[in-house]
Amino acid sequence: MKLSADTLRQVIRLLNVPCVSFRAIGRTCSISPNTAKAVSRLLQDRQLTWSSVQSLDDEGLRAALFGNAQQTSRKPIPDWLQVHTELQARDMTQQLLWEEYRQQHPDGLSYTQYTRLYRAWRRRCKLSLRQSHPPGEKLFVDFCGRTMPIRDANTGEIIFAQVFVGALGASGYLFTTAVASQKIEDWLKAHERMLAHLGGVPRYVVPDNLKAGVLKHDRQALILNPAYMEFAEHYDFIVLPARPRKPKDKSMAEIGVQIVQRWVLARLRHQVFFSLDELNAALSYWMEKLNERTTQTYPVSRMQRLLDLDAPALRPLNHHPYPYSQWRYRIRVDESYHVEHERHLYSVPYTFAHRHVDIRASAEQIHIYHQRRLIAAHPRVAQPGRTTRDEHLPPHHLMQRDGSPDSLLAWAKSLGPATFAFLEQSFEEKRHFASRLKAAQALRRDARREGWQDRIEAACAYALSLHCLSFDRLRSIIRTRADARTERQSAVSVQQHGNLRGAGYYGEQHTQEVQA
Repeated sequence: MKLSADTLRQVIRLLNVPCVSFRAIGRTCSISPNTAKAVSRLLQDRQLTWSSVQSLDDEGLRAALFGNAQQTSRKPIPDWLQVHTELQARDMTQQLLWEEYRQQHPDGLSYTQYTRLYRAWRRRCKLSLRQSHPPGEKLFVDFCGRTMPIRDANTGEIIFAQVFVGALGASGYLFTTAVASQKIEDWLKAHERMLAHLGGVPRYVVPDNLKAGVLKHDRQALILNPAYMEFAEHYDFIVLPARPRKPKDKSMAEIGVQIVQRWVLARLRHQVFFSLDELNAALSYWMEKLNERTTQTYPVSRMQRLLDLDAPALRPLNHHPYPYSQWRYRIRVDESYHVEHERHLYSVPYTFAHRHVDIRASAEQIHIYHQRRLIAAHPRVAQPGRTTRDEHLPPHHLMQRDGSPDSLLAWAKSLGPATFAFLEQSFEEKRHFASRLKAAQALRRDARREGWQDRIEAACAYALSLHCLSFDRLRSIIRTRADARTERQSAVSVQQHGNLRGAGYYGEQHTQEVQA
């Protein structure tokens, strides 16, 4: 007799009313008259009345009318805990598990009964158990709301460490570590420790919307912290932040935080720690106990579930450590198209003056980004100062800087010592400094245009031998190649004959005059 509890109540109440036929009851309750008659006989057999069953709940009413025959079944009932665990595997379905069950028990439950009883079992379990996550798919992370005090052994000063918690979706395995703060550096350090502890990488990591991980998350945009994005690319996982003010999106993390706070941190409330290492050693000890613990609701430990479910499905871990880089956001470029980092100024292209840029500083390099596009890169310099690249200067600034005496002397030094000496002696005459500076600028410009770089050094050496510092005369020497002709003339051999007295004659004559 498949009647709902409400229909049964209505039928029993109408049977208690005198002068109401079975046909009338059938029309009122939308059942057949024979069904109403069968309920009446059942009440007579059980010696029940409306007043005796009126206060019973639905299960009590059915038990009073039909006994426990419907609640007990002679067919074998599957182990629903094992069924739930099997369903966590990828591509596993209830249909396949039911077919395997029927192979072992040909007279067992039908597929409809199988699924109905499984759903009823899940409704009796905890809320956390009802969430199904494929193995190795999601790892939920969050910081505990409770902090742990650490005392300085020398000064007695107390700082509060942040406790990071990670929870795997399929196995519920928990990881905890303490870091100094919730800043991006400590946030990534906690992730790195967690992945090394698990020995693998999940497909998704589900964080909260703290600034170390997510810069902006609304209906229009999702902007992750660039350092967190680089970290995810390095270890090959996808960051899937929970929606703002939607804690159910990361319920595993919320439950994990609650368990860690109640089962681990509460045990350590009276213990005094003097360093993060001491605190992490205590956390590691109690977390091992927690993950090996079993409960009446779930008799399989988290450690065993990790080994059976998540560990085989995790992706291989990148064993190269992540090269951490410090990020600074929205740094304004000054009017001289430089940005400051640790008291040193680095240039950017002049078109980005007065704009906001992001700085990524590693141990060796400084990278500058505008709207996530790399616009400048410099070697990192620890001392205060200024680093400027020629390609970052506007044309008129470049021309003015190249025309300074220091720039001209550096150019001359690169050509050779004679060129450097020629320009240095020319600039020493302060009376004609301006005209000589302009002439030197024109000389360098013409040297680049005419291709004189290979000729200037020899020409300057020849001009210095003549004690000539005129730039016009130097140009004439370069064009006429006078220095080359002098070398050829001096290289011509002199014929010896009796009419040539020579240096010896004059030297001997001078000696005689002195003696006289």
